[in-house]
Amino acid sequence: MKVLYLVASLIGVAYSKNLPSFVEVCHRPDAKIKDCLVRNIEKLRPMFLKGIPELQIPSLNPLIIPKASLEIGDRFSADFNEIQIFFANEFVIEKLDFNVENFKLDLSILFPRLRILSNYNIKGKLLVLELDGSGSADGNYTNVRAHFKGEGVHYDKGGKDHIKLDKTSIDMEIGKPHLFFDRIFGDNEELNANTNKVINENIETLISELKPVISKIVQEFISGITNNLFEKYTFDELFLKN
Repeated sequence: MKVLYLVASLIGVAYSKNLPSFVEVCHRPDAKIKDCLVRNIEKLRPMFLKGIPELQIPSLNPLIIPKASLEIGDRFSADFNEIQIFFANEFVIEKLDFNVENFKLDLSILFPRLRILSNYNIKGKLLVLELDGSGSADGNYTNVRAHFKGEGVHYDKGGKDHIKLDKTSIDMEIGKPHLFFDRIFGDNEELNANTNKVINENIETLISELKPVISKIVQEFISGITNNLFEKYTFDELFLKN
């Protein structure tokens, strides 16, 4: 989900006075600000494979996330480590509305395909299964959509005007994935195979149950990293006037 952060970051740095030479400058009153932002994103797309240190953008293939945790009450918990997300660089911007004066962002992104590898530790009841295992996980997803909305507020820092995302929301649509959990029941290969079969036969129910938790993690992640950028630069540094 760092791709959402990437676009939000580009919306900021595209106005900075200290832009790298490969970024097109967009000006605050520009009536075609959306077109300027999209041009920047497409121009930088070949660089997403290795990452862009000048803009604090990591590699998007694979995109590395150290850890993510999911909990559903006290009946289910899962920890995922060493997460590698492949093909995030193939994202498509379906909608990008940005009002710099009111600082409102409305962004929709489609990922045609994603492959996610990780190490997992799962314990608790999920669907009709009592799970307690650890191993490697492999997931293939198609047509994943993320719709992010953010609204900023101004604040004073050292006598200078800064901005932060104060109100954010995210909604996700996850196309039917196929998941495989290695050693979810240890060395029992038959039970492992049957468990993975049950999981994939009921994948829509599973995703529906987990989506609110996944959405919250993504929302907090985007807000946290984006606000780090806004704290570093003043409002006028990020959003140039003519």
